[in-house]
Amino acid sequence: MSKTSISPAYRDRAARTKPDVRRRQLLDVAEVLLEHGGSDALRMDTLATAAGVTRPVVYSHFDNRNALIIALLERHESRLSLDDNVRGEPEEFEPMIRRATDSFLQLSMKHGPAMQALVAGVNLSPKIEETRRCIWDKGVDKWAKNYRSYFGLSMRDSRALAMSHLTGLSAMSGMCIAGALSVARATELHVTCVVATLSAVAKSGRSL
Repeated sequence: MSKTSISPAYRDRAARTKPDVRRRQLLDVAEVLLEHGGSDALRMDTLATAAGVTRPVVYSHFDNRNALIIALLERHESRLSLDDNVRGEPEEFEPMIRRATDSFLQLSMKHGPAMQALVAGVNLSPKIEETRRCIWDKGVDKWAKNYRSYFGLSMRDSRALAMSHLTGLSAMSGMCIAGALSVARATELHVTCVVATLSAVAKSGRSL
């Protein structure tokens, strides 16, 4: 196979693998296929071959290609949400968003190429599009609530700014992956832009 062939490492594994471990292995292999071949390379038979398992094994974990892609999207969302589970002393806004931005960009550098292939994919099913929109909306809602909590903005303005800032952060993430921008610089640019904008809007005392 081409450079996406990674089956030898998996064929050497014991025949009986715990379901959760096998599922994780299949998702790992699927991400490699995505990174090297884009969404068109992600097929059930290709995944089975690359993972060194039979097609029935793949189908025992994912009913179809749509279910596989949704599982990949949900996995990426869970990675991004891990930082939210860390609870400590209340933070000021700037340190909090700086930490969250750096974490997001670091994850993008590690897993982003595969996820970019999914995000950029076309002609995907309505169910996949619904999942992508749901994940996006959760991110917007999260940051809109933070904006409202820290700066006292209306929910309408908070959501508008959150959507704008997340779109910009996604673009910076792509630049980091391409090597055009360092994570440190992207973090500084995003934090500076967000803090300045929110401070200005809050100071104005009126909706945009």
